[in-house]
Formats: sequence, structure tokens, C-alpha cells
Amino acid sequence: MKRTLILFAALLMASSPAFALGPTTSFGAHVNFTLSNLPGPSPDGASQFKDVYGTGLGGGVHFDVSLMVVSFRLSADYIHYSINEDNFRNAYRPAFGNAVSNLSISGGGLGIYGLTASTKMNLLPLPIVSPYVTGGVGLAWLRRDAITTSIAGVAGATVGGDTQSARGSVSLGAGVDLHLGISLFVEARYAWIFTQGENSSYVPITVGVTF
Repeated sequence: MKRTLILFAALLMASSPAFALGPTTSFGAHVNFTLSNLPGPSPDGASQFKDVYGTGLGGGVHFDVSLMVVSFRLSADYIHYSINEDNFRNAYRPAFGNAVSNLSISGGGLGIYGLTASTKMNLLPLPIVSPYVTGGVGLAWLRRDAITTSIAGVAGATVGGDTQSARGSVSLGAGVDLHLGISLFVEARYAWIFTQGENSSYVPITVGVTF
């Protein structure tokens, strides 16, 4: 009985991609949904724009090198955020009162381009479901479009766009690999970007497929 259990366990591990002999490479694509704490611009006449950007959508591609229970991933991503118009108006409310309710806003979209190198360690490699922890470092580029405002069709203030060159980033997270004929994964991270002034943080939730 004991020998049978040992043989069964060996066959189980051998059938798992995490226990493949030698390094294996793969690539894939993924989509991101993010929650964030990204500060907005600070123009004259308004308080700091906090929580102007809340949720974002995006995607990317990844390349993996797997070594037993440890693997390495190089990922390229793009995430886009639309401005929260209500929070933008509220930043001006202390200065202009209820008149900001008539403020029309256009532009202000925020894009984040990221390049990340990560290490992934499987906690319980199984043929179908394999939970793991991951962490990585990378670079991020941020670009915010200009914001234009108007009241009753009359042009108001304009907040210029902003582009930040490559900034360092770090991330920590966990996920699960699903081997269902194709290799899927679901992952959540907490990431920091060392932006000018106040650091930015966001939580990408990623769903992807690896070939």
C-alpha cells in the first residue's frame, strides 16, 4: 500500500507542469482590472486632487521561464484610467462653492506603461490547481492628458498634461494557475510606483492565458 501511494504521488508530480524536468519557456497574454490610489494634478485654486483616478482597464503580454517550482516572468503592460469627474469638481468646491456643479470636463485620461520582471514560487503544485506567491521589480512610464473645463459653453481653466519618464516600481502578490487543457492564471498584486512627489500605488487583478 505504501509503495502504491509513493508511486501515485510520483506520477502526480510528474504530470504537473511545475515539475517538468529542465527549464521550459512559454508566453501568453492577459487583461488587467485595477484599483488604485493615484494622485491627480494640483492646479492653482483647487485642493490636491485625491482619488481622481480609481479604476482602470488594460492588458499585456508575458514571457515565462519555468524551473521546477520556481519560475520567472517578464511582463509588459498598459493600463488606462478615465478621470472621475465628480472628484475633480469637488477639488474646486472650497474655492468656487456650488458653481462647480455646472463645470464640464474633458480629457484627463491617465495611461501607465509598465515593464516588470517577477519571480513566482508555487506553494502547492498540483496537476489542475497550483497556488503561488510572486514579487517583482520594474519600470513604469506615466502619461496624463490635458484637462479642459467649461461652464455653460464658456471655456474655463485648462490643466496641462504631464509625462513622467521611467520610474522604479515594485510589486507583491499571489495567484493561482489553472491547468484545464490550457494554462490559465488569476493573480492579484499590490504595486508601488515611485512617482515624483507622492508615490502612487495600485492593485492590478490579472486574468491571463499561457501557451
